[in-house]
Amino acid sequence: MDFQERASQAIRDSGGRMTAQRQIIVELLADAHEDLDADGLFQQAHACDTSISLATVYRTLNTLEAAGLVRQHYNSRDHDRKVYQLIEADAGYHFTCRNCRRVIHFESALVQQIKQMLEMEFGVQVMNACVCMDGLCPDCQTAQLIKGA
Repeated sequence: MDFQERASQAIRDSGGRMTAQRQIIVELLADAHEDLDADGLFQQAHACDTSISLATVYRTLNTLEAAGLVRQHYNSRDHDRKVYQLIEADAGYHFTCRNCRRVIHFESALVQQIKQMLEMEFGVQVMNACVCMDGLCPDCQTAQLIKGA
């Protein structure tokens, strides 16, 4: 079963109907090549069907998140931009350049080790880890050096 089928089932299981508007939202999520925030998803969905509201986008995201099909995370240290991604997608973590706002996705076994340590030491179940790092990307570091020279 692919994401769209699982999403349709999750919406029906939650007591909702798989409307044409929700189908558009699910398709956009399935076809996304980058993390989307609710506003960006709304803009894309609204371009397809002007009857789609921001509330419909949020309700659909909440249903899919509760079903374990999408998860939210942040790309910035201030947690000012919540983005969503499919759980089956390679989540990873993010480094954001403070200057040009470029986002670099990365993986780290250390985060998995921290999760395991927390579970063992405190008896918790870690379901999500949000790791946001920022600084200067190589291009902005070079530009800063040239500018300072």
